[in-house]
Amino acid sequence: MLRYRGRGALPPADAARVAQLPGAVVIDASPRMLLVEADDEELQRLVDAMTDWMMAPERDVPLLDTRRMGNHPSWNTDQ
Repeated sequence: MLRYRGRGALPPADAARVAQLPGAVVIDASPRMLLVEADDEELQRLVDAMTDWMMAPERDVPLLDTRRMGNHPSWNTDQ
């Protein structure tokens, strides 16, 4: 995940530099962020060379499974 910390929207030239990194794939983009799949070390070197950018690893956040499980008495509709 790349975040642009400068003023305004991310510079198109910077987005193009990221997209042109060998092996990089821009998965998603917003006005101030890029979700990029690439070699971490090469991407970090590129980010270090661009001003007002920071890189953070993508994190998986587990979601609560809200499906009913088991045979709880209050779910029995036969009564």
